[in-house]
Amino acid sequence: MTHEGPSPSLVAHQRADIHGHRLGPFIHDIVYGGNDGIVTTFAVVAGTVGADLPHGIIIILGLANLLADGTSMATGAYLSLKSELDQYERLRKEELEEIVAMPDMEREEIREIYRGKGFTGAELERVTEVITSNRDVWADTMMLEEHGLAREASAKPALHGFMTFASFVVFGAVPLVPYVIGLARENRFTVAAWSTAIALLFLGFTRSYVTRERLLRGPIEVLGVGAAGAAVAYAVGVFLKSVAEMV
Repeated sequence: MTHEGPSPSLVAHQRADIHGHRLGPFIHDIVYGGNDGIVTTFAVVAGTVGADLPHGIIIILGLANLLADGTSMATGAYLSLKSELDQYERLRKEELEEIVAMPDMEREEIREIYRGKGFTGAELERVTEVITSNRDVWADTMMLEEHGLAREASAKPALHGFMTFASFVVFGAVPLVPYVIGLARENRFTVAAWSTAIALLFLGFTRSYVTRERLLRGPIEVLGVGAAGAAVAYAVGVFLKSVAEMV
């Protein structure tokens, strides 16, 4: 029976879990929530600075961005993971129904799967017997081998949504700190830029550490994306300011 394949974000959560780190289930939420928070807020700061808008406007627009976009990302993360988990449960229910209705055919599927893994003869029959002796194990095995989906006990949509929001707000607040605490006008943007770069590097190193990829890959990618977004926003701000002055 043909089913839908695994969704990319659910697979990403599962891959994070495989590494066994306590941050594993939430690394996607922390890194991407934090990255979006920093980039979008600094883009607001860069754009308003480029347009030479008042100090108070920068704070108002930055805080509005934090709350509105943070909430949007959190609800998006919640609804996305909830849909994926609903799909998982639906597919697993179908597998259980097929096991009950067509046990011989489903047993043969298990046999073929493990034959493809190199099992033969009595060893193959033993593996097949052990797996098919328990319907839950049988269904979970079919979900993993046929659909690429594993049961994820840590997948709690509401918690993932909260982690996304928290990361977005905490990291997204970094570019605003120099303006909120009232640093000298000539230093605010410079401090905001350096603080943003350091926070992006921290997120990148965190991603590399938890996912066990090359140590410098995460920081370079995260910082590069953030710098590109900020540069575009600043350029747009300068352009709009020049247009406004000409009108």
